[in-house]
Amino acid sequence: MTTNQLPIRQCRYCGSEDLGMGWQHGEGIVTFKKHGILGNRMRCLICRRCGAVLFQWVVEPHRFPPIR
Repeated sequence: MTTNQLPIRQCRYCGSEDLGMGWQHGEGIVTFKKHGILGNRMRCLICRRCGAVLFQWVVEPHRFPPIR
């Protein structure tokens, strides 16, 4: 996902348009197996004024199996 594809352009909490991106590390991974060690890091869109996490997404969504 690139910055021009983001679904949010303004903070819904404080109204700021000053947004930033970050990564969630450590326990903040999403796995495709219940007890999997290989995971997908989360990327976060954050309001730089109030600190709210506005949107999150996995970096490699193609790694997840389709729902059957």
